[in-house]
Amino acid sequence: MDLHEILREEYEKSIADILDPAALMQMIEEVLEITPSGLTEEAGAPAAFNFDPQQMLLRMIPDIAVSEIGWSDVRSVEDATGEETLVSGPQRKLLEDYLGNIAGGSFEERIASISSFYERGSAELQEGTNDRIQLITNAISYLVFYKTLTKIVTNFNASSAGFSFESFLATLVSGEQVPANTGTIADYIDRSTGKDIPVSLKLYKEGQLEVGGSYTDLVNDLVDPTKWPGFPSKMRYVVCTKELQGDGLKQEGQINFYQWDFTLENVMDILAITKDSSSKNIMLPRQVVSALLAGQQSGTDVKLPERSPAPTADDLGKLFVDYLITNLEEIEYIENAAEVGKEIGDALDWAQDDELFNKNKTRGVGGLNAAYVKNWVTKNITNEKAIRDQIKNAIVNANVAVVASQKASARKDARNMEIQRMREAGEFLNPEESAIKYKMLGSRQKAMALKNSYGVLQTGHFALNNSQSLMSEQPVNAESLGSIKVGTKYVAEALNQVRDILNEEVYEIFESLKILSDSLNSFFANGLKDDALAKTSIDNAENIQTKEILQPDE
Repeated sequence: MDLHEILREEYEKSIADILDPAALMQMIEEVLEITPSGLTEEAGAPAAFNFDPQQMLLRMIPDIAVSEIGWSDVRSVEDATGEETLVSGPQRKLLEDYLGNIAGGSFEERIASISSFYERGSAELQEGTNDRIQLITNAISYLVFYKTLTKIVTNFNASSAGFSFESFLATLVSGEQVPANTGTIADYIDRSTGKDIPVSLKLYKEGQLEVGGSYTDLVNDLVDPTKWPGFPSKMRYVVCTKELQGDGLKQEGQINFYQWDFTLENVMDILAITKDSSSKNIMLPRQVVSALLAGQQSGTDVKLPERSPAPTADDLGKLFVDYLITNLEEIEYIENAAEVGKEIGDALDWAQDDELFNKNKTRGVGGLNAAYVKNWVTKNITNEKAIRDQIKNAIVNANVAVVASQKASARKDARNMEIQRMREAGEFLNPEESAIKYKMLGSRQKAMALKNSYGVLQTGHFALNNSQSLMSEQPVNAESLGSIKVGTKYVAEALNQVRDILNEEVYEIFESLKILSDSLNSFFANGLKDDALAKTSIDNAENIQTKEILQPDE
């Protein structure tokens, strides 16, 4: 059992089990040391017992540490019966406990509830329950959502924020993230409805949205109905746009949420409207289409030479160092670039260290995380800033050169040369013709056609621009789920929406604590002789849970 679990168990014990009267009085005095704010009589605070509810309530919003790794910590554990069950790590469990109180049986409903909470506040919470403890729990949980989302967006660069946002939403829908490079376009699995729904998430600035990725991975998700049994032959896209003003921690604005699905039926229609470099993925070989329309059920695949074996990460690592040395030779004041380049290459461990890369960790394909490289150089290189910046650029550009070299090698591959010959000879239908013919096929035939499409044969990349990604009509049918405010100003405004509930509940609890403290002080000061004071102390301690305020007998 780790320290987190021990502390959590201690916290959950009853006060009677863990506190003696002296310790309890000390805690009460600490609470009552909060600086008085001159709470108005209109708000209902007696002159004899003033404290600052805003300070108290702000303290009540837990500060959840943002951790993509911690939030994605879901482990498969074998129970006593031998069955596999999923167990959340401590950071994930903490976030789950709060987000589990957000209303809604699906992602769409939860986003709608969070969006509505900002406008309706306590009215949104009271629709589900009148239970005092549950109301407080729900109010704090919604505020935790706002506060944590604000931390994600304002405390991190775009790349880091995207990964944390992904694990945050995965927790909201009781799901888990999908490891990169596993043959799927999905980023996480949504289990809010009890079924596994694969989700690809996009988070971009308003007006700069692009929905794209590996066409091969998308096809793999659509052609196999058993891959996602709860959502067969579909891939859900959750598309978010940021409308923020300000810099760094002072950013504020909103995130707009949209949702739509790629399906086996609509994938051709959607990609047919994209730019040429994307729409060419759906081009179908004429011979395959003819065979399928003639009713042929097998043997329709295009026969192509095998792909050349891909170089290993270590092979590419040596190439990376070569390019790095070449780049370092261009930097003034660096002597013996070969030695320096090898030392930096060994320290970076380009072939093995995945932290160097953005989400695509594939060597020879993925780009480096420039912010991570900059931090690494700052920490490990002692030269002045101007030289450090040049070294950082040399590292990033060395990776760019490796990626370019692999693209050049691919163009010389026998398989790719044959595909290019087919295209130049007119053996592929154009995108528009392909989409028309595709509609004439049955589901099984559609899957066979997609597996032979140009983008799969060529390992292509698809992309929808901003307007296409948010198209509310066919073929995309994007649905707006609502907007969520982010920024410290909006956290405070959300807090004010439930201020009445929390003021009432928390104030009366602490008034009971005050009376409990006064009664205990008097009881002990009088030599433990006044049974009435003892009874008042006991009654108020018990009624802290029920909120009823019991004044001592006059």
